[in-house]
Amino acid sequence: MYPNFKILSKEAKADLKVRLENSLALEKQRPRRKRLHTLSWSVAAVFCICLGITLVIKKQQEQSISPIEQFANRTTATVLEESGEVRLVLAGQQTINIADSSTIAYNASGNKIRVNNKLFVQKSSFEPQYNTILVPYGKRAQLSLADGTLVWLNSGSKLIYPVVFNTKNREVYLEGEGIFDVAHNATKPFFVRAPNNYSVRVLGTLFNVSCYATDTKVSTALLRGKVRVAYAKKGFFAGDTVKEDLKPGMIATLDKKHQTMQTTVEDVEPLFSWRKGYYEFSQQKLPLVLEKLTRYYNVTFVINEEKNQNRTYSGAFKLNDDLDKVVKTLEATTGFEFVYDAATRKIIIN
Repeated sequence: MYPNFKILSKEAKADLKVRLENSLALEKQRPRRKRLHTLSWSVAAVFCICLGITLVIKKQQEQSISPIEQFANRTTATVLEESGEVRLVLAGQQTINIADSSTIAYNASGNKIRVNNKLFVQKSSFEPQYNTILVPYGKRAQLSLADGTLVWLNSGSKLIYPVVFNTKNREVYLEGEGIFDVAHNATKPFFVRAPNNYSVRVLGTLFNVSCYATDTKVSTALLRGKVRVAYAKKGFFAGDTVKEDLKPGMIATLDKKHQTMQTTVEDVEPLFSWRKGYYEFSQQKLPLVLEKLTRYYNVTFVINEEKNQNRTYSGAFKLNDDLDKVVKTLEATTGFEFVYDAATRKIIIN
C-alpha cells in the first residue's frame, strides 16, 4: 500500500518537505565529511611529525651547548652600566673592583689571582669554577689566564672563563670585544664561544673577536697563526653550520640578520691598536669611527642628517686623551662642529 499524500494537510506537507530536504542535504554531505575527516587526520599527522622533528633538533642543540655556554645562559652579571669600575666576579660570587687598564694574572692552578700589586685567593674545587670579568663603557682590562693565554678586553665587554683549564678543551665565553694571544697547546684546542652560536677554534695565535649585542655583525680578525670560525644557523633547519678557516690578514664577518658569513683580506693591524692604548682607523666612515669612540668614552654622538656620512677618514687617538682633546681632533679631521653637552653626555655634530 502506498501512502496517500492527498489527505495530508498543508502544514503536514510543508513539514514533510522540510524533512526531506534536510535528509537529502545530509546525504550529500556524507562524502564531504569523510574527506574532511581524512584531511583532519592528515593535518594532525603532519603536525605531530613536525613537532617531533622540532623536539629532536632542540634536544640536539641543548646537548651541543658547552658547559661554559650553559653557565653564561644562567648568569645575570651584566656590563650595561653607564659608569663604574671594572669588576671581577669570582666563583663564590665575591666581587672585586679593579682600576681601569689593570692587569689580572692567574697562577697555573688558578686559585691565586694577582691584580696589580694585590693578591687574592679563591678556594679550589673539583667541580668546574668560572670567573667573570665585566668591563663597562669607557674602561679596558687585561688578563693572563691560568694557561698563559693573554686577553685584552675592550669597553663594554664581558668574559667568562674557568679558573683552570682541566678539561680536554680550553673554552672561554665573550660578549663584546677581545684580543686573544693564545698559549700554544696542540693537545688542548682553545675555543672562544660567543652569542648567536658563534665560535672560534684555535691552537695558538693572535686574533680579535668583536661580538657586541647591539651590533648587526660579528667579526673575527686574524693577525698571527690560524683559526677556524664556525656559526651554527638558527631556525627550523638549524643543523647547518658555516665554517671558515682564516689566515693572517683575513677577517670573517657574520651578518646576524641574514645568517651569512663573508671573508675579506685587508690590513688588520688597526683592529689591534686599542690594546696598546690608542685607537687607529684607516679609510673608515664617520659613523663607524664614532661607534668605537662611543664605547671608549661613554658618550653618545648625534649626527645632523644633512652631513655626508659616506666620506672616509683616517687617523688615531690616544685612549687616555680627555674628551675635549678628542672633540678638537675630530673637528680638525672632519671640518664639522662638535658641540658637547656634559649633562647628557651627548655630542651634537653640526
